[in-house]
Amino acid sequence: MNKEEIINIIESTLTSGSKTPGIFDLPKILAIKAELQACHSVDDFLGIIDEHRDLISKAFGLSEDAIDSAVQKIKALEGK
Repeated sequence: MNKEEIINIIESTLTSGSKTPGIFDLPKILAIKAELQACHSVDDFLGIIDEHRDLISKAFGLSEDAIDSAVQKIKALEGK
């Protein structure tokens, strides 16, 4: 697993959103970031993204398609 590539995919997806997290969402987003940084497998990353999908979508103004696309890119890295 290439953790750097996965983080790049996630960061790229988040910056493509139409919003920046508000002050009340920021602590939750930072907690998710800490969880992601502690991941040791692709499944860990995907589990966290899935668990917090609604918050991520709302806080960053992302469509479900954008999140699905990021998930597919991360899954594609699993085979490498």
